[in-house]
Amino acid sequence: MYCGTHDMVYCLKCIATKHRSCSDVTNLTDAAGSSFRQNEIARLQKESKSMKELLADIEKAKQEHVVLLKEKRDQIQRRVQEIQVSMIEHIKTLSKQANVSLDETYAKGKDKLESDIAVVNRRRSEVEKINEQLQSKTQVNQEQQFVKVKLCQQITDDAKHLHAEFESGGQVSVEFEENSNVMEQFLEVKSLGKIEQFRVNRKREIQRQEEVNVKMQNDQHTCWIVDICKLGSGRFILADFNNIKVKLMDTDHKVTDHFSVQGQPTGICKISHNEVAVKLNTNNIELLSVGTRFSKLRSISIKEGGNYRGMIYTAGKFWVGKSAGVDVYDINGTFERSVAKFRPCQMIVCQNSVYLTDYNDGIVCFKSDGTKRTELRDSRLENTTGVCMSCDGTVYTIDELSKKIVIFSRNGKCLGELVPDVSNGTEPESLCYDDKNNCIIIGFTPSNTVTVLYLI
Repeated sequence: MYCGTHDMVYCLKCIATKHRSCSDVTNLTDAAGSSFRQNEIARLQKESKSMKELLADIEKAKQEHVVLLKEKRDQIQRRVQEIQVSMIEHIKTLSKQANVSLDETYAKGKDKLESDIAVVNRRRSEVEKINEQLQSKTQVNQEQQFVKVKLCQQITDDAKHLHAEFESGGQVSVEFEENSNVMEQFLEVKSLGKIEQFRVNRKREIQRQEEVNVKMQNDQHTCWIVDICKLGSGRFILADFNNIKVKLMDTDHKVTDHFSVQGQPTGICKISHNEVAVKLNTNNIELLSVGTRFSKLRSISIKEGGNYRGMIYTAGKFWVGKSAGVDVYDINGTFERSVAKFRPCQMIVCQNSVYLTDYNDGIVCFKSDGTKRTELRDSRLENTTGVCMSCDGTVYTIDELSKKIVIFSRNGKCLGELVPDVSNGTEPESLCYDDKNNCIIIGFTPSNTVTVLYLI
């Protein structure tokens, strides 16, 4: 029988039990005679052929994804191996330093003991000599006897003083005071990193857009959010150049606190779970702790770069943007080297790679040692300012002029645009990815709001 309600053929048992309430039920002869058309066979053949091709394309894509997944696994394995080698090399370096220090301390102690032994031997020889003189039966006059006694007494007194000095000084030894933090912190680490599976969608679109107010009551000027960084707690720090502040934004994108810094901020980055560094136009970097409120830890000075955008912290080093490149400093502000030959804007770091927008048509990626890894370029970009990266390694950059967000894979392949375009009349300056809400936060100049793009 044929059920017109469900447009499908069924056996008599199914018709009687499951399609009793359907009104359009006929036998096959009537159904084929009234509604069946030969052209439906051709249409179905065409449709099935098209579907066959689509399924073949999907199968091919899945096979390619198997290869890409294996490449990704191999890449992670190589990175784990690099971390292992790096850790072992660092432990070897620490061990070598400890042994060098031990050898130096041992040599000093040994030299002192050998010097003391030589002094004792001289004194002992002198004491033996006076004993022989005192036991001598050679006849001398009273004056000579007096001189000999006084000289012997002097040598004896010197020997007594030496003995007392050595006895009170104790034994020379060498001890090892272990840095317990090294072992404790090492044992607290439960993994080298988090292994997660992500579904990388080809479709990248904006689901909705929100404008979030970041202006505070005591702000005297229109905000200029030059940089944004995300803390380990999931909160965000906004660097407001115009109001000379850094602002704390919670996980629901509400500004809850601020801290007035000693100069206009030009860059900000995370240095630990709840600590950030703020680069100022005074050529100082302020280190802040972020709990329920801000507190200042200390300041360090740099020789150049305060007036220029961008800063990140990686492998114990600060990368600081300047007029024509990037300078690298240690945690105390000691200059080490220069990298890059262009003026950067925003910088981000992922594992051992640093991504810098270059006010041009893309992004330049460097290894942590300063060597260039790759470039991410596209003709739709003219003046890149902001950059961020999602959890799956997708890189987003925004163009200051066109306000387009162009997407790249981590290895540099352009994946197209994030559509639709960002609808905001001011110039975009900075990006930050919020993995909790799967959205991108955009800072502008001048603007009292940041834009939050929730992605599909």
